[in-house]
Amino acid sequence: MPEKMEEQLIADLSAAFAVLERFVNAREPRHMVQALRVLGPFRKKGKESPGVAVGALMAALSTHVAPSAALRAPMLALLGMLPQPAEPVPAPAASEDKDDEKKASISKLPENEVLVGLLVLTLLLDHNQVIAAVPFSLQLMERVGALKRRTLDPIAERVYFYASWAHEVNGTLVAIRSPLLAAHRTACLHHNSTCQATLLNLLLRNYQHYKLFDQAEKLLTKTTFPESAGATQLARYLYYTGRIKALQLEYTEAHRCLLQAQRKAPTTKGLGFRLAVYKLARAPMRPYLELVQAVRLGDLAAFRMAMEKHAATFTADSNYTLIVRLRQNVIRAGLRNISLAYSRIALSDVAAKLVLDHPEDMESIAAKAIRDGVIEATLDHANAVLISKDPTDVYSTLEPQAAFHKRITFCLNVHNDAVKAMSYPPDAHKDGLLDADAMKQRQLEEAELAEALAEEDYE
Repeated sequence: MPEKMEEQLIADLSAAFAVLERFVNAREPRHMVQALRVLGPFRKKGKESPGVAVGALMAALSTHVAPSAALRAPMLALLGMLPQPAEPVPAPAASEDKDDEKKASISKLPENEVLVGLLVLTLLLDHNQVIAAVPFSLQLMERVGALKRRTLDPIAERVYFYASWAHEVNGTLVAIRSPLLAAHRTACLHHNSTCQATLLNLLLRNYQHYKLFDQAEKLLTKTTFPESAGATQLARYLYYTGRIKALQLEYTEAHRCLLQAQRKAPTTKGLGFRLAVYKLARAPMRPYLELVQAVRLGDLAAFRMAMEKHAATFTADSNYTLIVRLRQNVIRAGLRNISLAYSRIALSDVAAKLVLDHPEDMESIAAKAIRDGVIEATLDHANAVLISKDPTDVYSTLEPQAAFHKRITFCLNVHNDAVKAMSYPPDAHKDGLLDADAMKQRQLEEAELAEALAEEDYE
């Protein structure tokens, strides 16, 4: 049974290398997509039978990778650290036919070397050989940069992803930040949208892992996500953007990005990603539901209780920093409710109702809320009293008219776009024109009429 599995895996790898060669010659993206499909089945079989995967990779190294390849020796050494196949892989017999040698030399492309290196890296990660995987991932990235072949772009995207993953598992994610920045700069200069999108997401994840949100924001403002990137990378980009916007208290934009990330995420895979997005979007899961209720009601005591009760959950989800900032929103919501309920109330009573840790800060909090337009009130500094203004009738202002105008403008724009997008039958404008024969006949008749008129003039 293992022998059949190894033969099947060797055949799958050989087919992938053949398709990869067609991609290099024809430059059709579908060939590269077909070649990279071998990664999923290989990882699955590698987890089940590591010896079979090692044997298949050794056979691929001896058959499809040039002996002078820079990564050949490191890959052989790394494969020796993993469980070995039951039977040694036989070396390929030397062919005396010049045509066979020529075909073999053509098939040993640099793309084959990098693809085998990617498979070795994934095999090391799947079997917890992280210490060996980290330096090899850097070697693989350097090899990709040294080759400078645009046909390597789809494989390089996977190399960058697994290299960052290896460093993250090893706890040395900061060590790969400079190589990722250099690779992103090169991808931007070469207009390599595939690697550019992946590297941008990896850098954002790197900055957020170390709570460097200012650097992440600067990276967002200085870069542009490529429009031709896939939906998966776009979902990750929207997720990281939503986290950054939420920490900057731009909750409307953060909510929009997170909703878009939910829609772009794959429906059959990526359960962990979808769960992380739902948690950050404050979906109705129990710990986050308690927080949402406390924020909406402005109940600072319930908010503090929820934080203390589920602190471990929030920390594990990497949302604790974001949740700490919600405390100001809770205070504002509670202050708004008090302002609507009381026309005049002492600041000490407001602090008691909000259960503030420092009641002496109540006046500054109320002043800031008035300045930001959260409440409509005035402060009596001498008597330490908050005086609420009478609620204004919104229909006596221009807000209904502005909302109506906005909706009408939207409807008109939809109508104009629909008119522009209307499709007409092909060659509909030619229906009123004459065909070639009718045109020729008409020209003859006009010529005869002109001759007749000329003869009448001479007579």
